[in-house]
Amino acid sequence: MTTTIDTPETAALGYLVRIAEAVPGATALHAVVRDLATALHVDGALSGLTTTGDARLAAASIAEAAVTADDPVGALRIRAAATRAGCWDCANPEGLALALDGAATVLDVM
Repeated sequence: MTTTIDTPETAALGYLVRIAEAVPGATALHAVVRDLATALHVDGALSGLTTTGDARLAAASIAEAAVTADDPVGALRIRAAATRAGCWDCANPEGLALALDGAATVLDVM
């Protein structure tokens, strides 16, 4: 899959897919993460991101929570709260927190 990175949102979606593709032998995971990336894009859940650095943080957090957390929605909400509380070094804490909350909302309805 070729991804053109025009915005931090597009970058995050591309990173999300690349993370899944980097897991060896996980073909089913690739499909699930692609579906998640599509849902995030349609919902505009990552539109609050303002830098590619924050896009990387969002993609890694979303991928990890979606695949490994017992409660991915809760995990993303906690990360969003931690971001707002200044616990993560990022360019735009509110934008990253909005993206994580948005991803939690999308995962909650999937």
